[in-house]
Amino acid sequence: MVRLLIVEKSVIICAVFKRLLNDDGNFLFDIAHSYSEAEEFLLQHSYDYAVGDRTLPDAKDGKVISLLNKHGIAPIVYTKEIDEEFIESFESANIIDYILKHRHDNVVYVLEKLKRLEANKKKAILIAHTSLTYVNYLKNNLEMHNFQVIAVSNSYEALAELDKHPNIKLLIVDKELANIQGLSEMNGLQLVRKIRETKNHENLAILSLANESTSYTTSFFLNEGADDFLIMPFSRDEFYKRIYQNLKD
Repeated sequence: MVRLLIVEKSVIICAVFKRLLNDDGNFLFDIAHSYSEAEEFLLQHSYDYAVGDRTLPDAKDGKVISLLNKHGIAPIVYTKEIDEEFIESFESANIIDYILKHRHDNVVYVLEKLKRLEANKKKAILIAHTSLTYVNYLKNNLEMHNFQVIAVSNSYEALAELDKHPNIKLLIVDKELANIQGLSEMNGLQLVRKIRETKNHENLAILSLANESTSYTTSFFLNEGADDFLIMPFSRDEFYKRIYQNLKD
């Protein structure tokens, strides 16, 4: 069974978590009210997920995030406000998601997020990009959300992987793709066109990437059948929002 660690100083929020998690029955969970209690739990158990309060009585400024990352856990973070300091930490640390504490359905949102993370294990995302730097960045962030990730550098490999893996739900594609000797050139735009023309992958969502200096490319991608686009460089927050907006089930 999936194991969850909740690190939260609010007795009320912890009580709501306890009630809903007991009713749900799909998670083993422990509740720590402080940084020191969290340390003790982490020495005793391995956790699949964690929910952490950004500010604890014995640890402020997101110290608990570093602790959880040290144990290989990317948490969902509770915060009172989203300020510049927090956004910087979201971009640099391993954080799955964040939620404002004053949101009325904050506990329900967290539980729905955890279930979605579990469901992600059955979904694959295909990256078609020639830059190893970008591929590694995208792959690391997608795997943090439990997606299976397949990466290719040319259109022909992309088509082969789509046929091989019916659980691929999303294609992330760049215009410039590698050419294969002896085969006709097929860039990212042509790949999208071919996928939509053949209609073999009607439930596949396509997210195109474009450089800021050539943002007009996005119009071409959308005309060929892409569902959405991202202008590089982009924030991790924006990246995750686009991923979930475009997944069709």
